[in-house]
Amino acid sequence: MGLLPRERIIRVLKRTGNLDRVPWSLDFGASSAFTPSSWEKFHQFTGIEDTAEHFDFEVRLAHAEKETPRFHTSSSSFGLRMVSNGLDRLYFEPPLPEEATLTPWGVGLIPWPDNPGSEEMVHPLQHARTVKDIDDFPSPGIDSESIPLVAAKARKILTGGYMSASYCGSVYEWCHWLRGMEEFMIDLVSRPEMAEALIRKVASFTQRFAREHAKCGVEILCFYDDYGMQSCLQIDPRLWRRYFQPVWSEIIHDLKANFPQVFFFLHTCGHIQDIIPDLVDAGFDVIHPLQPECQDPEKIIMHYGDRMSFWGTISVQRTLPFSTPEEVAQEVRSRMDLARAMPSLIVSPSNTLGKEVPVENIISYIEACQNYCEG
Repeated sequence: MGLLPRERIIRVLKRTGNLDRVPWSLDFGASSAFTPSSWEKFHQFTGIEDTAEHFDFEVRLAHAEKETPRFHTSSSSFGLRMVSNGLDRLYFEPPLPEEATLTPWGVGLIPWPDNPGSEEMVHPLQHARTVKDIDDFPSPGIDSESIPLVAAKARKILTGGYMSASYCGSVYEWCHWLRGMEEFMIDLVSRPEMAEALIRKVASFTQRFAREHAKCGVEILCFYDDYGMQSCLQIDPRLWRRYFQPVWSEIIHDLKANFPQVFFFLHTCGHIQDIIPDLVDAGFDVIHPLQPECQDPEKIIMHYGDRMSFWGTISVQRTLPFSTPEEVAQEVRSRMDLARAMPSLIVSPSNTLGKEVPVENIISYIEACQNYCEG
């Protein structure tokens, strides 16, 4: 008899080996890899309504929505619902257009008509000039009515023999969404008191948000913070260690002390190998995606796979959009072989599937995963 799905993932996340097959997914952490356009193509082609149920994925989303989110957007809810901090479009100068929406943090989102699910961001703290401006800025809340819904979903997932996951926030990303990338980068170098005030505000909410998910029984707490570019980090590794490693260590160590059963997932795109030892030290259990265009997944997994687990590695920048179905299958087989050699990998796309990804390549990815995961 094979392992329960939950036990299979625990063995990957704890790196204990003895797997009956390599786990794979069309999700990463608490997020679907589909965008609205790729989901529409896939759904029309296959008729599949729920990929996790259909393909029996080991990790299931603990959410508060009436229906499981099928694809990823900036405003999707993949766990507890956040409550708006009270800003509206008139807060901005000039006011946001009527078609704009706001995140619970008050970040304006102006949709791109030619790319559904993508938006231009407008930053509510871009013109803040003092620490008091940042300290006085309102944080979002947590919707109390969503708490029993997520708790019930987590219990159902556990009872079914699966692992629950939810979106639990960001630190770096939320900071530059609020402040704007240019201003935040200047803060990190030239105005450390401004950077520290904003990081402190955001990290405080993220810690509270993650704690509420852990109290609901969610087992994989998922954070999304893109630190990398194509060939290097977005900031000097020394700045990352100064500003971000301490807050992640505090968040994770506090939660592990109170909820020792939970695991910590981090999505961080691009070239991030310079800080992988620091992510290990901070307490993360699994990193997504190890983009193969940006670093060598095999070298990293073989070097760190006894201390860190990984999720992803299938190229969405090169292979899935631009290769043949046969080449997609070859990459999947290579990753499956790697996962058997070092059983600390969940195979999945390395990011969201854009509208440029042919549905035939998505099908080839799925079929290859099914063919090669067994041994």
